Amino acid sequence: MQKITREEARAISVIAQGLDNRVNKKATKDQVAEMVRQLGCLQIDTISVVARSHYLVLWSRLGQYEQRWLDELHHPDHQIFEYWGHAASFIPIELYPYLRRRMIQIADRYATWVRENDGLLNDVVDAVRRNGPLHSGHFERPNRDQPVKAWSWYGGKPTNEALDLLWLTGQLAIERRVNFQRHYDLSERVFPDLHLPELPDEDEERRVLATSAVQAMGITLPGWLNDYYRTRWGVRGHPSPKPVEILEDLALRQIVFPVEIEDVGQAYVAESNRGIFDEVCAGRRPSRTVFLSPFDSLIWDRARTLQLFDFEYRIECYTPAPKRVYGYFTLPILDRGTLIGRLDPKVDRREKVFYIRALHLEPGVRLDKSRAKRVLRTVQEFAKFHEATVSIIEAGPPELLGRYEV
Repeated sequence: MQKITREEARAISVIAQGLDNRVNKKATKDQVAEMVRQLGCLQIDTISVVARSHYLVLWSRLGQYEQRWLDELHHPDHQIFEYWGHAASFIPIELYPYLRRRMIQIADRYATWVRENDGLLNDVVDAVRRNGPLHSGHFERPNRDQPVKAWSWYGGKPTNEALDLLWLTGQLAIERRVNFQRHYDLSERVFPDLHLPELPDEDEERRVLATSAVQAMGITLPGWLNDYYRTRWGVRGHPSPKPVEILEDLALRQIVFPVEIEDVGQAYVAESNRGIFDEVCAGRRPSRTVFLSPFDSLIWDRARTLQLFDFEYRIECYTPAPKRVYGYFTLPILDRGTLIGRLDPKVDRREKVFYIRALHLEPGVRLDKSRAKRVLRTVQEFAKFHEATVSIIEAGPPELLGRYEV
């Protein structure tokens, strides 16, 4: 079994994640589609102090592109669909059959709620069947005087909870988003060729999802495998092989191969990433500097990020302002395969100004002229992506402070 360093493991992961692409010109729509397939799962999030996470993840890999292309791939192209992958995510349409068992399992988990709210669920489905795609605003709250509980996910409307459950159980699908609002339709109308009664074999399902996860991560320990698609393989009470058994089976099938990461443990690399593995072992290292969404698939597993990159990260938007250390929505800075710091951004879309309210470097990180130049160039590219004409770094290393024309 070949032994590699943790630096090499990081390089394999960064390159396999598409974060070392040579960005020379504006990306194409086909490249956007291919990148979603490469990642297998593109997490969606509502926060928009900068571009929403799903757009930002693609920018980190492709540079400048048209955000509407991702929307079009969802609707009307139906090359991707929205479902619970790592979390609410855009997922390549090819994986739809392999998530249908999850839909059935969720239905079983909420069987009591379904029985107690059978009439409500039927009413919502009937409304969609009669009227076509509907969003939550099409349904009235039954008692306008009823107070809404603090932090109520569904805003006090039972139909909102019904829509969400019908989506999770596969009866409804998110046909499109308009101004980020979900529009639901019957799954058989959205996926007429995929809404089939027969499920894939469980072994095939595990192989497909595990292979997709390993390919996307570049390299994985058994302990990292479940997090990518939030699978529960080997978890107590879940009748399935453990992640290490799934990976060993893939190795026997020559879909992955084992390696040893020095001071970390036995890991697995997808055969489809063999070329990347060989290049890294021959000396290739990532060359780009990019900013990452907090929900980027390179770092969304915080334990893996700490174990592989020595980078402890927590999003602080849910932390009371006085207790924040770095900022509301900090973006990790990836420089040539190393996570060197984080920045707290904000875009003033009306004034077309991109602000970095603070930029923090990790302890021990040196900011030489070359690195400072790379970070500033990325700030300008990020500002341009947000159609800003000015970028301002308000706090951070003295070499980076200032106002810059984009």
